[in-house]
Amino acid sequence: METKRLISVTEIVISAVLFIFIAYAIYLRYLVDTDTYLNFVREDGIVEYTTVLFLFLSSLICLYRAIQYLKIKKLLWVLTWAFLAALFFFAAGDEISWGQRIFGIESSDFFQQHNKQAETNLHNLVVGGQSINKLIFSQFLFAVLIIYFLFSRLMVRRIPFIRNLVNKFRVPLPKNFHIIIMLAAALMVLTIQYTKDSELNELSFAIVFFLIFLDHEGLIKDTHARS
Repeated sequence: METKRLISVTEIVISAVLFIFIAYAIYLRYLVDTDTYLNFVREDGIVEYTTVLFLFLSSLICLYRAIQYLKIKKLLWVLTWAFLAALFFFAAGDEISWGQRIFGIESSDFFQQHNKQAETNLHNLVVGGQSINKLIFSQFLFAVLIIYFLFSRLMVRRIPFIRNLVNKFRVPLPKNFHIIIMLAAALMVLTIQYTKDSELNELSFAIVFFLIFLDHEGLIKDTHARS
């Protein structure tokens, strides 16, 4: 009970931090000036580093769960959470170009030629004239996240095959609270309508997924109960 109460308080505090970040960006955009706004959401700024922090914390939570499931020999659960741990660790590293700007490391010839910022990361690659960031990290990922946040719970309740897969692989799903936070944050970011507002969307995703992973155990019980 104490653990659930602590998670609930943590969810409220971290969600409040997210909305403060976005509200402050809106304030700078419309009531101060665009230069100050752009400085707030710039690369290697507070928004990006906060995003990286929550991506890395998400990776640690996933790794912790994978280790716990390994102890009880739930190998399919281990596979799911180890994959998520690796995915979010990669996302954190790629977001800051694996510390390249921090440590002043020069990009290889490949990244200088094919990366639109000449940095060592995948999300800014341009291959055959196509932006990887736009094609995969924007369009495809956006579609996947829309399905995940808006329809995954409905599919779990209505489709036995999906429900069985979710339970078999211990897939984390968002609660209503997480969905509301994600939608509210996205709507707030939409009001900015200026360059680099995607940085705030990335922060929203990082924080909400951290909250989903943090409170995963209760969600699995709810899923079984509905099944």
